[in-house]
Amino acid sequence: MVTTIITSIVSFIGTNIDDTFVLAVWFSQVDTVLRKRDIVWGQFVGFEILVLVSVFAAYGLSFLPTDKVGWLGVIPIILGVKKWLEYRHHSGKSDDAEEAEIQAEIKQTKKISPRATALSKLINPQMVSVGLVTISNGAGNLTVYIPLFTEYTIFELVMTVIVFTIMTGVWCYLGYKIANLPIIKDKLDHYKSMMIPIIFIAIGIYVLVESGVMG
Repeated sequence: MVTTIITSIVSFIGTNIDDTFVLAVWFSQVDTVLRKRDIVWGQFVGFEILVLVSVFAAYGLSFLPTDKVGWLGVIPIILGVKKWLEYRHHSGKSDDAEEAEIQAEIKQTKKISPRATALSKLINPQMVSVGLVTISNGAGNLTVYIPLFTEYTIFELVMTVIVFTIMTGVWCYLGYKIANLPIIKDKLDHYKSMMIPIIFIAIGIYVLVESGVMG
């Protein structure tokens, strides 16, 4: 049991060390649209999907072609371009124009039915975006998790999933703390209109190249 826990922790850290920085980038964007809970839930959902796919593949039940999962790298590239266009769109507006736009969005939200509003709190585009980037950035994790899970008993597999879930929470905390370090926070706040799109696009290109789907 102790060996399984240690192996799980080492495997998680080794495959997700870069994810703390990605989480820091997300947390640096927290505002009225992107909330902390969107980031945390998106990270948990995205990572648990990766684990689930790995479990299925380890037992020969995968319905996904794991050798093609690297194409998910397209997602952060699309998000990076979207962020860049959003920053350009807002940079050309005055503060009064932006405030008027926000007020219009609030009024529009109030017109939405209570049922739709409740559903949007559980599942919203921001949470989905975080989840998709988590899956994309963790696509390479499958090459570690699948052979690892293949050697495990059911008990060891359950223990690993529990450890991975706890470590995901720890990673969210670390990402939040990194985002709020004065030197990093100041840089991201000052240059985010340029840095954040570049970071997301770079992640996407890295995933595509590293996974070999572009080879």
